[in-house]
Amino acid sequence: MLSYRHGFHAGNHADVLKHWLCVLTAQYMGQKDKPFLYVDTHAGAGVFSLKSSIANKTAEFEGGIKAIWDKKIPSAMMPYTDLIKQLNGSSNLKLYPGSPWFVNECLRSQDKARLFELHPQDYVLLKKNFDDKRNVKVEKQDGFAGLKALLPPTSKRAMVVIDPPYEQAHEYKLVVASLKDSIKRFANGVYIVWYPLINRTDSLTDNKKDMAQTMVRQLSLAGGKSFLDVRLWVRGENEAPGMYGSGMAVINPPWNLAKQLEEGLPFLVKSLGTTAEAGYSVNYQEG
Repeated sequence: MLSYRHGFHAGNHADVLKHWLCVLTAQYMGQKDKPFLYVDTHAGAGVFSLKSSIANKTAEFEGGIKAIWDKKIPSAMMPYTDLIKQLNGSSNLKLYPGSPWFVNECLRSQDKARLFELHPQDYVLLKKNFDDKRNVKVEKQDGFAGLKALLPPTSKRAMVVIDPPYEQAHEYKLVVASLKDSIKRFANGVYIVWYPLINRTDSLTDNKKDMAQTMVRQLSLAGGKSFLDVRLWVRGENEAPGMYGSGMAVINPPWNLAKQLEEGLPFLVKSLGTTAEAGYSVNYQEG
């Protein structure tokens, strides 16, 4: 149940999309004087070494952040890449942060963060990475239960990131149930859900293939005022089994988020795509 560790996947193409979107959203939230609460239900370790044996076992970052590191970055992506350069302190790419670190760098003194992580090793690392942050509270608790207890926030503003490993098929249903409950408790929150785009061919896992699609459809009907679905795939859906891309479903997204993403996604397709079938989509709808 707790076998997943994001260090194996840190900095891959899915992380690039996810963290870029999180930075843009957090910066938007900070444009208003009123404070906001940031909640991360599956926070991970917070910061990952790309020199570690874990990261290099799969070396997925080579097809992600490393593939764009020395290229001319579109202006819409610079807030994201500038933060990574800030963490590394030089042009050498050694460390890659998780969503808690990215968003925390965008928080102001009046904003607060609640981070949840159940994996015992990653929890220890997460707590260590944020021990000196007075406005950040780290808890070893189920993130879905933790989120439920925090809504509605006293500040009446919230940015929630939900990024489970989806190792278990029922996690897709847990996301939908959690979002429906969250919207009932606090309809004005900005809710961000990452999900994989998977092509599986063996009978044991083929049932996962369409679960993400079903989940996104259900989230689009969960009761938000608006809904944004952004996808990036680095190869064609049927070219090889496995995760060929990922998506971000955003309930109540910032009004300018879709436009900002459109400015950088063609660059990511060109830089990260591994076949001619690579591509992206941005779909926005009013609730």
